[in-house]
Amino acid sequence: MKRLSEKYGRAAMALHWMVAIVLSVALVLAWVLPRRTEPGYDAILELHKAVGMMVLVLVLVVPRLLWRLGNPVASAVGLTSLEARLSELTHWALYAVMLIIPLTGYLFSSAEGQHIDFFGLFTTTSPLPADRTISRPLEFIHKTGQYAIYGFVGLHVLAALYHHFVKRDGVLRRMLPLRAMGDD
Repeated sequence: MKRLSEKYGRAAMALHWMVAIVLSVALVLAWVLPRRTEPGYDAILELHKAVGMMVLVLVLVVPRLLWRLGNPVASAVGLTSLEARLSELTHWALYAVMLIIPLTGYLFSSAEGQHIDFFGLFTTTSPLPADRTISRPLEFIHKTGQYAIYGFVGLHVLAALYHHFVKRDGVLRRMLPLRAMGDD
């Protein structure tokens, strides 16, 4: 059994903050997406899809999840058993949502007969037939799932701020990149 670390390493921190940035970019692109009939719709939609699928799932979330499974970190000192359990549940819920939302977006687009152009490097082919009876439930999950992301990210941020400003227990500092400098 692997020994639990008391802090996050540089790889975990880098993946954490890259996921946060790229997730924010994907969400902002969805927010600014103009109506289908307006100029720029196709370009922003393609960028949103590429960022969401390729970068978030394939390059960041999956490696972050695999890293976490292989490099467990001990609960912060001073957490109650309830806080430790809620932290663990929130983290796993975040991973689940960060995988489900891009995957349902990809499948929803596929069932709409659309492809995903990955920054001009390659284009996906659809694994599903173009069929509204398939795309509608996937679209619903994809579009309403954003609220789960807002909720879980909000809980995550609020908990970090609570621990930093109220409990002053060092939980937030374990994931701040600047803290890693000089700690090794």
